[in-house]
Amino acid sequence: MTKSLYEQRVERFKKTVVFENDRPSTAFGGPATPAAHMNMLMKDYIFDTKNGFKAFLDYIKELDAIAPIDCLNTIYPGRMNVAISLLWLSQVKSPGRELPDDALWQVQEKALIEDEDYDFIIEHGYEEFHQKYLPRILGAEELEGFMNYVMTEGPEQAQMLVENGFLVINPGLLAPPFEVLCGGRSMTKYYMDCYKKFDKIKEVQDVVFPTVLKQAINTLKQTNAMSGWIGGWRGASGMVSPKIWDNLVWPYMKKAAEAYIENGLTPILHLDQNWDRDIERFLELPKQKVIINTDGMTDLTRARKLLGDHVAFMGDVPAPILSMGTVAETEDYVKNLIDNVGAKGLIVTSGCDSPANAKFENMVAMFKTAVEYK
Repeated sequence: MTKSLYEQRVERFKKTVVFENDRPSTAFGGPATPAAHMNMLMKDYIFDTKNGFKAFLDYIKELDAIAPIDCLNTIYPGRMNVAISLLWLSQVKSPGRELPDDALWQVQEKALIEDEDYDFIIEHGYEEFHQKYLPRILGAEELEGFMNYVMTEGPEQAQMLVENGFLVINPGLLAPPFEVLCGGRSMTKYYMDCYKKFDKIKEVQDVVFPTVLKQAINTLKQTNAMSGWIGGWRGASGMVSPKIWDNLVWPYMKKAAEAYIENGLTPILHLDQNWDRDIERFLELPKQKVIINTDGMTDLTRARKLLGDHVAFMGDVPAPILSMGTVAETEDYVKNLIDNVGAKGLIVTSGCDSPANAKFENMVAMFKTAVEYK
């Protein structure tokens, strides 16, 4: 019996994770990228969710008609402001509201978590704190609107993607405790807390972790996911000291990845910024069960030499090339990536997300080169 396009792409994804792919796989990542190309203002793109999703899907179909898009590393960003607020405990400015109609959503860097909140979390647990904290970042009407959207349009969108042959490899994500608390406390204050109140921060993160892990796994299971992100942003090796990374970042990422694997999920470790210092630590995870998804700042050539075929790579064409570079520059970057890390166990995509102003011809060049270069 002939397999559907969707089934073929599921098989390709699985083979890439275990280094059995016949060519580099490709993944579209860029929740904001379709808007400009599809002539939509950003405010309409994220809040007019019916038409916004259509634009998202049509953009990907247009790319896929030129070069195969084997999987999607992002979902449509409907009401993205609320999703980010829930993830990072932060207030988010939105286009057409606090920002111009065609601006990109923006996280506000504010210290909304207070010193006394640490004690509350330790005493009462993270779930009770979360309910108490939500009004600081979201209005009840905004949250209700988002939940209604997720419950009603979410399943419809997921089905449409499957019907069009598109595999979503990241329908949900986990922000480890370091990232969650850093978002709500603000980068400057949380970093200082990690130095000045190390033991207390460790105690708080130990309380937060089981809740965010359970929520993430439940979400992925509810969507019948094969995989999902485990985020690494402000806890990158290039951002924090070895002591903080070894105690407040890596243990939680490692335990989360192991829990994903135990639940039949492939962890995609989304690694923004530079992780060179600690890249060998990924050998501690089970072989050929994990993907690391870098953003152009981690040296993947060196990483492949150190990690071998232990983990698959997803990356990592930088945003400046996609937005301001030429087709030739995009092609050259992808060719060098394949030459340096090999086609096996490689999913070619943008570094982090492709930017909102990525040139369509560069997006085409990225994927076309990935599948055609020998």
